[in-house]
Amino acid sequence: MLTNQPPDECEAMVRDAFGPRWAVVPYVMPGFALAKLAAEVFERDPAVEGLVLLNHGLFTFADDARTAYGRMIAGVDRAERYVQGRERSRRSVARGAGLRGTVSDAVARLAPVLRGALAEPTQDPDRPWRRSVLEHRVSDEILEILSARDAGAIAAAGPLTPDHVIRTKGPAVLLEDELPLDDLAALGARVREAIAGYRAAYDAYFERNRHRARTSVTKLDSSPRVILVPGVGIFATGRTKKDARIAADIAEHTLRAKALANSIGRYTPLPDADLFDMEYWSLEQAKLGKAKESPLAGQVALVTGGAGAIGFAIAKKLIEAGAHVVLADLARDRLDAAVGELDPGAAGLAAGVVLDVTDERSVAGGFAAACRLYGGVDVLVLNAGIAHVAPIDETDPAAFRRVTDVNLFGYFLALREAAALLKRQGTGGNVIVNSSKNVFAPGADFGAYSASKAGAHQLGKVAALELAAAGVRVNMVNADAVFGDARRPSGLWQEVGPARARARGLEPAALEDFYRQRNLLKTRVTGEHVGNAVVFFAANLTPTTGATLPVDGGVPDAFPR
Repeated sequence: MLTNQPPDECEAMVRDAFGPRWAVVPYVMPGFALAKLAAEVFERDPAVEGLVLLNHGLFTFADDARTAYGRMIAGVDRAERYVQGRERSRRSVARGAGLRGTVSDAVARLAPVLRGALAEPTQDPDRPWRRSVLEHRVSDEILEILSARDAGAIAAAGPLTPDHVIRTKGPAVLLEDELPLDDLAALGARVREAIAGYRAAYDAYFERNRHRARTSVTKLDSSPRVILVPGVGIFATGRTKKDARIAADIAEHTLRAKALANSIGRYTPLPDADLFDMEYWSLEQAKLGKAKESPLAGQVALVTGGAGAIGFAIAKKLIEAGAHVVLADLARDRLDAAVGELDPGAAGLAAGVVLDVTDERSVAGGFAAACRLYGGVDVLVLNAGIAHVAPIDETDPAAFRRVTDVNLFGYFLALREAAALLKRQGTGGNVIVNSSKNVFAPGADFGAYSASKAGAHQLGKVAALELAAAGVRVNMVNADAVFGDARRPSGLWQEVGPARARARGLEPAALEDFYRQRNLLKTRVTGEHVGNAVVFFAANLTPTTGATLPVDGGVPDAFPR
């Protein structure tokens, strides 16, 4: 607030605020030169208790840590009281995103369009887009600042301190005026135009300043990291949720500080040349290309039945491949436990959404929640499933309907919602249908399950035909006899296992070994194996859609034909 004022006013304001016991250090880029200059300023007056480093912050010192810390608190308090004494009220104007519902509704509509516009083409047909995830922030204060007359100037101005340019770049994008949230085509055009304008401006900034680098530099991507939307709030973007959260933290603080700086004077950022020196610092350039990116970096997957044995294992493999995962299931307690295990550090790698695949509104709400959490969905795994054991002539119609509602109608509802969302994003994607060995080799007394899975399998093939033009691949995984383990047993097999064992004259404990012995490889099929198949398809390792991959150890009757 104080150190980002016009050069002819800044130092005087700092001296007024902090008094004679503080010295002022002019701006120098971080590093040895800054340390040397700070030492020189201190040596001119060793009686000072602190240094104000212009465009950097405060630095205090003493013979002991407690005193140094106390001086820091006292300095911050002085600055706060100075600002409060000079602060002018903000003058708001009519701004907004054309909201007809809540901010939450607006975020769910805008986020996937914004995320699609932020994705960068790679020229690689197997990985055509470099995606990112979003973080949204909103508060009454944020909305007030974004409705003020100086919102445009705040967005266009550079960061509080040059270090932030690494996380947020320089200016932010401001999506001004009323956004046509009810017209997806018009909304997409507006957002893409704004992002394209930002990229062009960044490219020009790079060309103007590249001569400042002492050696050749690798140009960074041109995409913004912070998008400000009056009436909606702040969107920040990053390759990971952690990166997006850091950018959002900085953006939220920066927005508040710029507004306060304008309320006591005029916020004045560093020149572009100084930002370039930091952004293209040789130490930062040395980090480029050192780490190999995961195959699903920047992607978001939604897994139905995500808290079950197979769903959890699929989610685990997707996260290992670099994806962020939304687990959708009925039971909140099981979701919370699964998310806690998958993301013990709460880094945003996984999130849980209560979703009933048989309920149209619940499915739509689940996908909207994924958009609010991460900005959209790139990979849908249709995995939720139940079963019923009975001969056809003894099957209760209600039981048959219950199975088909989950395994077929539920797949249809989720697939329909995902298809619309993937088209809205405009960056392709993947749908993986967890079918069953029973599609090709049904079992007696398993009519409801086998019919529903066959229907879902056929639905997947139709979707492959329809969605290819949108860059969406749809493939099927036919697994067999995935029992889970003691920690997370399969709910399906717990329900139908005893009846299937009786039908074969076996004790329930012997059923898993029976299935292992009947496949050609004599192997146990696990949820992790299914997860590996899902990652194979999601990573676009082959140009494949409409295919079926058996994960069953080799069951001859179930060979795809």
